[in-house]
Amino acid sequence: MQRSDTELTLFLQSVRCGALAFTTMRVWDEEVALDLLQEAMIGFAKATRPDDETIWKALFYKILSRRIADWQRKQIWRNRITRIIPFSGLQHDDEDESVDFAASGGDGDPEQNHSAAQLAKQFEIALAGLPARQQEAYLLRQWQAFSVGETAVIMKCSEGSVKTHLSRAMKVLKEQLGEWIDEE
Repeated sequence: MQRSDTELTLFLQSVRCGALAFTTMRVWDEEVALDLLQEAMIGFAKATRPDDETIWKALFYKILSRRIADWQRKQIWRNRITRIIPFSGLQHDDEDESVDFAASGGDGDPEQNHSAAQLAKQFEIALAGLPARQQEAYLLRQWQAFSVGETAVIMKCSEGSVKTHLSRAMKVLKEQLGEWIDEE
């Protein structure tokens, strides 16, 4: 059993950075993303079997996507409640810090760093404007490099739906960001 625990630990370490970026881009709050990632990792550790290593990545992202969807549903409910009861302690703070995906190491041309930061901010805004399913399809296919079939399993939809969501997301992102979007 020790071998499978080590393999599980190595697997979770290997997907952590990509999964954190995926989650942060879906919920736009790094602290919430870390919490959701931790919950998904715990759920994955309970649900996985040592002999199923070939499907671990797809299973992990399926669990993570469900956690994100649950959190988003709860947020919708909380936002509705705070509109009804404005004095509630659940009010959303509009001044939350956003994640800076364009943080640079301080090297290079300041003008280039500034334009990279602007592009990252434009991308962040454009991605946030997409419907949730289009965001999910884009992030799974383009950022996490899942196949259409794997993405369909994770999103619990048909491969055709994945292609449609991705196509629509790419169209909107291309309109807003021009040549900076990779269409492959």
